[in-house]
Amino acid sequence: MHKSILTYCLLFLFSLTLSAQETEPTKAEAKPSLDHGTISSQFQYLTKKSSNWQGHEVIKVEMLNKYQSNVQDSLNQLKSILKKSEAKVGNQGGEIDNLNTEIQNLKKQLDETIRMKDSMKFLGMELPKSTYNTLMWVLILGSLVVAGVCFMMFKRSNVVTVETKQTLEEVREEFDTHRKNALVREQKLARRLQDEVIKNKNLGL
Repeated sequence: MHKSILTYCLLFLFSLTLSAQETEPTKAEAKPSLDHGTISSQFQYLTKKSSNWQGHEVIKVEMLNKYQSNVQDSLNQLKSILKKSEAKVGNQGGEIDNLNTEIQNLKKQLDETIRMKDSMKFLGMELPKSTYNTLMWVLILGSLVVAGVCFMMFKRSNVVTVETKQTLEEVREEFDTHRKNALVREQKLARRLQDEVIKNKNLGL
């Protein structure tokens, strides 16, 4: 089957090549040569350029070699196209196999989904949907309760923290006031002592 497909592809590509070569500009058709044109037109050009000798067509060796080279190039091109077509067909066959495998896998997954549509997995255990939904709601409500308790504790802790900061600030202010007062008293006592020392010195004189 693959060989038939490749044969049809080769014939199709060969016909496209001939059609493309036959649709060259009129200028090229007006001046046929061995440098361009189809293999058929080159052969006609070769026969026109041949000479007749004793009932035989004589063709120059260099022209014959040029034509042979052109034919070989065309064959090589067709072989290259054929190899690419074979590789493409092989790749497509591999892609088809991969698609078939993927279809089988999808079918298995679909069957598994249909089988498990009425059950849910929780911690590795299959539970009925009703039980699963109830469990989820219990967990959600429990989480909300825990979150509420945590929020209240945080709020209370925040109030205590604020009160503690205020008390600390008041104590600090009282301490600063006491320190300032003590410093003032100390300065007054120092001045008074200095005055007494000076007074005693004057009395001694």
